[in-house]
Amino acid sequence: MITARLIETIDVANVLGEGVLWRVSDQTVWWTDIQARKLYRLDWRTKKIQTFTTPERLASFGFVDGRDDLLVAAFESGFALFNPESTMLHWLARPAALGGGVRLNDGRVDPFGRFWAGAMIERDLRDKETPNAFLYMLDADGIVHIRSRGVHISNGLCWSPAGDRIYFADSMRNKVFSAAFDSSKDDALSLRDFTTTNDGSPDGAIVDAEGRYWSALWGGSRVACFSPMGEEVFSLPVDAPQPTCPAFGGENGNLLFVTSARDGLSDAVLAASPMSGAVFVFETNVSGAPPPRAKVSPSVITTAGFAK
Repeated sequence: MITARLIETIDVANVLGEGVLWRVSDQTVWWTDIQARKLYRLDWRTKKIQTFTTPERLASFGFVDGRDDLLVAAFESGFALFNPESTMLHWLARPAALGGGVRLNDGRVDPFGRFWAGAMIERDLRDKETPNAFLYMLDADGIVHIRSRGVHISNGLCWSPAGDRIYFADSMRNKVFSAAFDSSKDDALSLRDFTTTNDGSPDGAIVDAEGRYWSALWGGSRVACFSPMGEEVFSLPVDAPQPTCPAFGGENGNLLFVTSARDGLSDAVLAASPMSGAVFVFETNVSGAPPPRAKVSPSVITTAGFAK
C-alpha cells in the first residue's frame, strides 16, 4: 500500500511553479516560476532558497552531465545552455514553429541523456483550427528533432525505469499517452492512450522505481498515481487547486516535491487556498531515481563559451 504524509510546505507564492527537479550532487531542489521569470534553488539541508532571474520565461530544464554550473533549458522561444549564476546564455536552437502564441513547455532529460521539451499553444485557436504544437528532442550536438505533432499543451513527459517506454500528456485533452521507446530511432512516436483524467488536467509527471506514473492534476487539487497499465492506484491530496509537477528526491529518493500555481485563481479561491503557489514536500514509502543528466557535446560547450 502506498503512503504519503506532508512534512514541509515551502511558501514561495509562485505564479506558475513548474519543472521541479532534485539534484543529487549538492542535495538541492530546483524549479521554475514560468510567468515570473524566476528560477529557484533550495538547499534541502539548510532550507536556504536562492532565486535567479531568467532572460525569458523558463518552461523546463535539465542538469548537464559533469557540470553543476550549467542547465540545458527550454525557454519560451527555444533551447539554450544557461548558467544561472552568471546569467550567461547560449542559444542552441530556436524552432521556427515557436512564437505567435506558441512556446515551449514541459521538458525532461531522457534516460539516454537527450533533453526533450514539448510546445504549447497559449493563444485562442481560430475557428476550426486544429492544434499543432510539437514535441521536440534536443540531441548532444544541439540539433532539434520533432518527435510528435498535433499537440495543444505538452505535459507529463517521463520514461519508465528501464527506459523502454515514454509517457506524454496533452493537458487540453485530459489524456496521457504512452509508447514503446527505442533510443536508437528518431522517427515519430507511436503514441497510444494510457489514461484519461476526469477531475483535472494532467500536468507534470514522474515515474517511480516500480514504474507507476504520478501526474499532477491541474484543477484537481491532487497528484494521481497510475499503475503501468493505466489504472489509478493512489491519490495524494494537495492543499492547492493547481498542482503542477512532482519530483522524487531526498537522500533516499522517497520525498515527493510538488510545485503549484496561483495563475488565474480568483481572490476568493486564493483566500480559501492560501498555499497556492507553494512547493509541497511529502514523505512516501516509495521512491524514484534522480533525474538523468543531459549529455552535451564538448564541442558545443566550447563553442558556447562555457569551457572550463
